[in-house]
Amino acid sequence: MQKGDVGETSLNLTALESIDDLHERHDLKKIFTLIEEGDHTGVEKVLAEMGHKVEITPKIGCSPIHYSKLNFVNWEDENEDSPLIKAAKVDCKMVRIIIMYGGNPNHANKDGDTPLSIAAYRRDRDTIDALFLAGGDLMPAVQILTSPLRCESEKHLKEYSRNGQFSIRPLKFLLAGDVYLKCKDPIKTAFDVCKDITSIKNERMEFEIEFESIIEDADSFAYKFLSHCDNMLEAREILTSSDKLLSTAIGQSKKKFVSHPFNLQIINEQWYGKFHSTFFRGKAVLILKYVTSPIVLPLLFLKFFFYEECCGVPFMKSSVSNLLRFISVPCVCFATDLINYIIFAVVMIAACLTPFNGEDLAGGLGGESYKVTYVEYILYFTVFARILMEADQLIQKGFMKHYNNFWNMVDATVLGLIVTAAIYKGYINVVNTSDNDTFSCENVKQKLRHEDSMNVNYIYAVAEFVLVLRLLGLLEIHQSLGTMLIALKHLIADAARFGLILVIVMLGTTVAIYSMTIALNEWNKELSTLSLTCDKVEVPDAFVDFLETFRNVFWATFGLFDVVELKITGDQPTTYLITLIMILYVLLSCILLLNMLIAILGNTFSRVIDNCDIEWKYAQSKLLKEYSRAQPLLFPFVPIAFPFMIWFRAKLKQEHTMKDTRNQAKHDKLIAAVCDRIMFGDLMSGSKTDGDTINKALDKRVSLKRQESVLAVIAEKVKERGNV
Repeated sequence: MQKGDVGETSLNLTALESIDDLHERHDLKKIFTLIEEGDHTGVEKVLAEMGHKVEITPKIGCSPIHYSKLNFVNWEDENEDSPLIKAAKVDCKMVRIIIMYGGNPNHANKDGDTPLSIAAYRRDRDTIDALFLAGGDLMPAVQILTSPLRCESEKHLKEYSRNGQFSIRPLKFLLAGDVYLKCKDPIKTAFDVCKDITSIKNERMEFEIEFESIIEDADSFAYKFLSHCDNMLEAREILTSSDKLLSTAIGQSKKKFVSHPFNLQIINEQWYGKFHSTFFRGKAVLILKYVTSPIVLPLLFLKFFFYEECCGVPFMKSSVSNLLRFISVPCVCFATDLINYIIFAVVMIAACLTPFNGEDLAGGLGGESYKVTYVEYILYFTVFARILMEADQLIQKGFMKHYNNFWNMVDATVLGLIVTAAIYKGYINVVNTSDNDTFSCENVKQKLRHEDSMNVNYIYAVAEFVLVLRLLGLLEIHQSLGTMLIALKHLIADAARFGLILVIVMLGTTVAIYSMTIALNEWNKELSTLSLTCDKVEVPDAFVDFLETFRNVFWATFGLFDVVELKITGDQPTTYLITLIMILYVLLSCILLLNMLIAILGNTFSRVIDNCDIEWKYAQSKLLKEYSRAQPLLFPFVPIAFPFMIWFRAKLKQEHTMKDTRNQAKHDKLIAAVCDRIMFGDLMSGSKTDGDTINKALDKRVSLKRQESVLAVIAEKVKERGNV
């Protein structure tokens, strides 16, 4: 290979001499000086002496070994600036020269600046395009451009407040146009930008409008990119690759993207499994298989241990593994979970309605109400099985991810209440069966037992109420009912915010009224102490203490208050003042606040209903993600099979990981094809198709070789319009 041939670099020289020798022969400051002076010829001459040009794969760059410090163009000065960072401060031509010799487009100096971020500060679109073509990464540039807003300490916050160095313009310039098309993985990059910008937006509200515009553009691009897939096979390859874009979209609440037809088809396939590709007869056979699975599963285990294992059949290819895969399909797990919740609710209701154990409470007391009933034993076993299922989910997803779901928090609340009741019940059972003679009177003992049992029943009642509400979460699978539940959750959130305002107004009114009644009560006490002949002031029962005053103020919000109770006998001025305060409160709460609440709820309901299709489809996708790793067993079998199911799921995950190791070249080629459709499609549909526009589109190409048919069509289109 002759000097100057593509593919050879300065690594050939470093094989013969060390980097220190190269530093002695070539001063790094020399090339930095030439770059800063804008001497393109001088820079290229020095680089040609030191090394050779490399082959650049569009959007990927060259081999990582060329980006090491063995390569002269990636040497650094004391600030860790590389020649490419210096070139990014000059012009695009200088950047292209450095890139041709293996300059690393993602190198960052001590300040965190990358060539892309520097080009964005300079508003140099050509340099940005050249860096993207060489494999430049967008995310580090976005992070450094927004770094002034990332105040991780009080020192950073003070510096930002004092200097105010942040400007939104370089960031908007960098993310303008078809920037995501220039990235190696466009949809993933768009999602990463959205996630990063959202985290900043939630902390720095002053740029909320600009950040929301950036997020909306990224979401629109992702939807548009997916729409340019020719068929379902292409979409499936992109969405279910090793990056798992569909799962990422669900986790980041990309509702519009998730509602895309391609995504919904994948969701339905994953949700129904084999049920998706069968007609009525096939579905009936699968349902029969599911119903008989609790009986067949132990038999298949025996078959595996005594026959298939002896024949050398691996467990993951055995008949028992096939049945476990079938019952692990999300829709089957959902059906199993629904049955489990119904069993749980029935047992819970039975525990609440079961009378005290022992004799009737003759004469007001009696019986052995502290003893655990048979229904409660069944309830405790059910709770134990449910705790194992929760532990399985925590092992898979982690604490924060699992309890980020509202309904999972409701589950934990129910289980916590019942466990508390069980511990309390066990405590009073131990106390009452011991030989403790603290209370010699039998009636006192019976009364304490009765009170303790009633406390347990109170906990059961609250747990039963919350559990029945939990069943509402399972109705989200139904389209019309699910839409109503989604709207209800939004309405509850609005009502909670309104309730805070109402409580503040109620407390202010209560304190104002009660402060006057306190003074009257003190006056009555003084009259009694001094034995004076003055008439006492009669304070109404509605304002006898603070809690009673607050309760009556609350009911006054809904008009459930007797005006007669405002009268204080013997103190006419106080009566007038309390009446005036109550009138102002009723005007503020009933006429203004409640009508405002009605308007807010109406607006929220209309907004949700207008987007009901997208909202429900997104809710369905979240159910898929939730039940894709759920326990597929009924309560009686969970404690027995729990360790085995964890082992089986680990084997299944390992198997999926091996399947996810795809041909990266095929994936990149598909991404390139979709990018071509977008770029060339926009070019052919536009009104301006001159030679410069075509060359610009070709400069942004993704794959190394263009399809000749596409170029021929474009050339023919240009000739027809007479622009060339």
